[in-house]
Amino acid sequence: MRICHVGLNHRTAPVELRERAAVSEPDIPTLLQRMVAHKPIREAAILSTCNRVEFTLVTHDPDASIALVHQWFSEVSGMPLEEIIDYLYSHTSEAAVKHLFGVASGLDSLVLGEPQILGQVKSAYEHALTAGTAGHILHRLYQATFAAAKRARTETEIGKQSVNISACAVELAQRIFGDLTDKTVMLIGAGEMAELAARHLQGNGVKRILVANRTLERAKNLAREFSGHALTLDELDQYLDAADIIISSTGANTYVLLPEPMRKAVEKRGGQPMFLVDIAVPRDIDPRINDIDGVYLYDIDDLQQVVQGNREHREQEAETAWTLLDEEAQSFLAWLKSLESVPLIRSLQERMDSLRRDELEKARYLKHLNEADAEAVERLSRALMKRFMHPTLQALKTLPEDIEGDLFMGAARKLFDLEPRQATGVKKISAKEADEHKTR
Repeated sequence: MRICHVGLNHRTAPVELRERAAVSEPDIPTLLQRMVAHKPIREAAILSTCNRVEFTLVTHDPDASIALVHQWFSEVSGMPLEEIIDYLYSHTSEAAVKHLFGVASGLDSLVLGEPQILGQVKSAYEHALTAGTAGHILHRLYQATFAAAKRARTETEIGKQSVNISACAVELAQRIFGDLTDKTVMLIGAGEMAELAARHLQGNGVKRILVANRTLERAKNLAREFSGHALTLDELDQYLDAADIIISSTGANTYVLLPEPMRKAVEKRGGQPMFLVDIAVPRDIDPRINDIDGVYLYDIDDLQQVVQGNREHREQEAETAWTLLDEEAQSFLAWLKSLESVPLIRSLQERMDSLRRDELEKARYLKHLNEADAEAVERLSRALMKRFMHPTLQALKTLPEDIEGDLFMGAARKLFDLEPRQATGVKKISAKEADEHKTR
């Protein structure tokens, strides 16, 4: 089995494509089950955030699995594969494992070292568990991922003084307005990103915060914490003119803020500028709003310039973190390889020992031996078997993680007559039953 990682992110694809590929939480189980229904894919998980959409797969055929995911990206984007192929990347085996470890550690984030991504990776794993598409290998992979990320953050300073997307949005607002203490900020959405933004805003002196959310109760909870005012999305248009700064981060699949209400809000403000940051994917704010005089709209890709500052120290720490992640990846890959070689080694040892015992039973001329001599012959036969088998067993224990390793194991099964016999009337068991049997 191979680990395979296929996707796109903020480095490879524009926000317009990322928002087309974004998968909402309710749709994840169905998508994952659709993926594992294809024969090459045995296990699957998906990570869908504002900056990336990535599949992690367990497969016996990486090329076929990558092709299936590419086809999905083509379908969901509504674009021919040849038009989007350059935006996609794929990793297998060691590269796939290291990529996932790096993502979880914040080393592949828009904001280097940002901590929120680890929680998002954990959610991706939980979604796969809920969908029933995470088996033994993905379980072990994600446990190794969480351990690797923890080590990277505790043994380096990659996360020290780290910033996040919400903090960057606030920093960008400061660049536009300077002092924020007399500004009114509207947060559209009441999730984690909105809460982080509210904390940074409050820390920078903002006293007037409006929180608009589809569910009023969630808006009230967040507004209460920051002495703000809560409203529903239906009330949004009525309060737009009061906001100097709008930061939007909902999970909506359609635009929450449209041009016409914004034009009316600008007119009411008498030309005073409005600063909008859309950190949602799919985007919350219709990009046509940027054409309105007095409105300055930034999306998540525009934050790239902000995050370039104060990177030097974190980049130095990132090099150390990658070294630690490489060690963790090698440990996991050794375990993964053992899943394939260990049963073969065990079968080979059992086969050879069975042949050895059969030959001793046939050797009638040894029947007259006393107990001590019989034990000496037994020891000799075992020693000879081990001596003859040692090179083969050592080779099986150090197989390369590629097609060469598969070919070697296939040859060993053939040469030592270990191919499974065709049986009739044998009841087939499900993958779940097989896993349960393995754990007994």
